[in-house]
Amino acid sequence: MALYPLPLNLRGLFFYNIASLTLWSCCLARFLVLLPLVGRRFLPAGIADFFHVVATLPLLGYFLVNSLRESPHKKSLWGLFNGARLVWVCYAVIFPHPKIAKHTSYSFLILAWCLQNILDLAYHSFKLKTRTSPKFLFWLHYNHFFVTFPVSFVSELTMVFLSLAFVQHSGLEYVLQACFLLYVPIGYYTFKHLLHRRNEKYTQYLLKRAQGRANGVDLGGQGSAGSAESSATLH
Repeated sequence: MALYPLPLNLRGLFFYNIASLTLWSCCLARFLVLLPLVGRRFLPAGIADFFHVVATLPLLGYFLVNSLRESPHKKSLWGLFNGARLVWVCYAVIFPHPKIAKHTSYSFLILAWCLQNILDLAYHSFKLKTRTSPKFLFWLHYNHFFVTFPVSFVSELTMVFLSLAFVQHSGLEYVLQACFLLYVPIGYYTFKHLLHRRNEKYTQYLLKRAQGRANGVDLGGQGSAGSAESSATLH
């Protein structure tokens, strides 16, 4: 697997991917060590501060990645929404009401967010530096949402529901109630978006590769060679 030289702007993008991948991996490792030792009720004391800071990376990365790309393009609102959602859940839902972090759903939330970001960042790092990726990573990048999305969706919804008990008879209660009700249609749209992305990039690639082999032509790496993506701006 050849390593290709990168221009300055793509080096910055590659550095962001690697740095984010390292931090999410550290977060997952910390979670896997602490959970068996202290249990879910005491887990937040050892990981919450670090986890919440790491969760801001997709939002920061959205602006960083779009500023580093060399060609003009239509910015993905999905990337902005995804990053803002993580920050909102951490700092508007969980941080003001730390007791809800003792619930089991918080542990599943950490696990799901870590896995999906690690897989996406690893794929984009390989794709950027080598213009291809291992087949197993290519498959995981476009299929992990079948597991990670339902887990994170239910966990986030549970966190919002639990936080309602702490904001009764206040203006914030109506905001959280509205968000709780909107989660289902937004979740449905998000799943459709991820499914469409998979069909557009993964399934279509497999079809083209099968047609190429039938014609005696073997396609190389997955997708376009000049891809400069990051998990912060998924299309």
